[in-house]
Amino acid sequence: MKKIKIPVIKFSYRIDPDERQIIYTNICDISTPSRSFYLMVCISTIIATYGLLANSTAVVIGAMLVAPLMGPIFGIALGLSNGDNKLLRYSVRSELLGMLLAIALAAIIGLVPLRPDFASEIVARTQPTVYDVIIALASGLAGAYTMVNRKLSPALPGVAISTALVPPLATVGLCLAAHNYQWALGAFLLFVVNLLAIEFAAAAVFFISGLVKLNRENGLVIFFRRFGLSLVILLIMAIFMTQTLVNIVADRALAEQLRESLSEQIKTTVGARLSELRYERKDGVLHVMAVALTPQQFEAQRVAVIEEALQKEVDPNLHLVIRSLISRDADRNGQVFIAEEEKIRQTRIAEENLWLGEVSKTLNQEVGIMPGARVVDIQNIVEKDGQRKITAVVHTPSPIDPVQVGKLEDTLNASLQHPVHLVVRSLLTRDADASQYIYEDDLWQKPLSGPELEFHNQLETLITEQLYKQEPAAKLLEMYYGEKNDIMLVLLQIRSPYTLRPNDIKILENVLREELDESIEVIVRCTVGADVCSKYYLSSYDENLAKALQ
Repeated sequence: MKKIKIPVIKFSYRIDPDERQIIYTNICDISTPSRSFYLMVCISTIIATYGLLANSTAVVIGAMLVAPLMGPIFGIALGLSNGDNKLLRYSVRSELLGMLLAIALAAIIGLVPLRPDFASEIVARTQPTVYDVIIALASGLAGAYTMVNRKLSPALPGVAISTALVPPLATVGLCLAAHNYQWALGAFLLFVVNLLAIEFAAAAVFFISGLVKLNRENGLVIFFRRFGLSLVILLIMAIFMTQTLVNIVADRALAEQLRESLSEQIKTTVGARLSELRYERKDGVLHVMAVALTPQQFEAQRVAVIEEALQKEVDPNLHLVIRSLISRDADRNGQVFIAEEEKIRQTRIAEENLWLGEVSKTLNQEVGIMPGARVVDIQNIVEKDGQRKITAVVHTPSPIDPVQVGKLEDTLNASLQHPVHLVVRSLLTRDADASQYIYEDDLWQKPLSGPELEFHNQLETLITEQLYKQEPAAKLLEMYYGEKNDIMLVLLQIRSPYTLRPNDIKILENVLREELDESIEVIVRCTVGADVCSKYYLSSYDENLAKALQ
């Protein structure tokens, strides 16, 4: 039988003496400060900063490709490993100046106006976790291995992408410009972790590959003596970042639990759903703000029930605030997700608005005929007996008298086919332009004189005397008159202990026709009431009772 040889894969890579000097020289070249180094730092910082502001992952990756900051870290690792103080000094200076230049340039960009709010690309670099330590260690191993193995050197850009050096520094500058020092510290810690992890991993590769020779007896001791401080710092930061990771995981679990519990509670209200959730722990109390889309607002009693449920499921020290955003869902048949009581209420409101709209239309049409008058407000009150009382506020040059109100009321009743009681509140106004008062000729009459004044006085005297004869307690309150269709129409408002009968008005009308004008027709609106003492009715008592006491 033939023996099958199984190839053995060797994972170690040893550098021959001829390549050692070439690799050493290459690392020295990328670690030494130069104009091209600082130029690439500026270019990569600009790309990274605007990529972070635009929240573009692709642009940030582009900045990682051109960033030169990994080279000096390899120089630091090689200088410490080999005891080359000159290389160590050059590498530290390059890395330090490159770091300061990147932070300063990003801060300047952050001070430019119209800076957008910080998005996820920036926030992700302000909360480093132990995952970042592992990534940096792996990247340092891969990067250093590509340096010592010339066959793998084209893979260095991929290593640069996996380890973020310039983006954390750009984040530091932006956060400093925004005075967000806590986020700036988090981003700077991410950079330091990356630096130390890459340095430690690169040094290990240099020792293993044979780029740096150590004595077999005390080589390990020398390695830890030179990199022990970096290892201790890295371990401390890893422990700190592990706690950060634990907090992030716990915070996400809390958010998920809050969202799930709140959603279940809010869904018990028909048509309501959770839209947004914010929470903050302050002074030992978990403050929760929930935004709900709902067809009707959450009352305090309902919020209290939900808060008690959350206190049992999530945290006993929980305070809940629900912001109700009223939403309306509808299909072709109308609104859905609405309680029957709410539907009845909305129907009643719609009918009321339709009825008031008809009232407003009728009143505006009728009042608009009066020169200079306009309706400015309408109030609807349902009185105890079920009758509707409409109060119309009207801007008018002269008061609207009871006769006019009566006509308006009759028109409303005919239009609405429902009896209403109309009250008109006249707010006196005068409209004027640059030359004159408007409606002056129609409503603002000049003082009477001559025959007009004589007729007015005779008419008032006759009416007053005749009323006294017919009913001593009756009193003339208002008097209007004017010619209309060859008739002298006299409109009177009289206060009397009882409503005057048509026969009483006929007697008064005949007296006026005999003494003044045969075309006179009288219309009287009676206001029932009288001033009375223990012996008889008073006919000439002052209308203002308060003045009567003076």
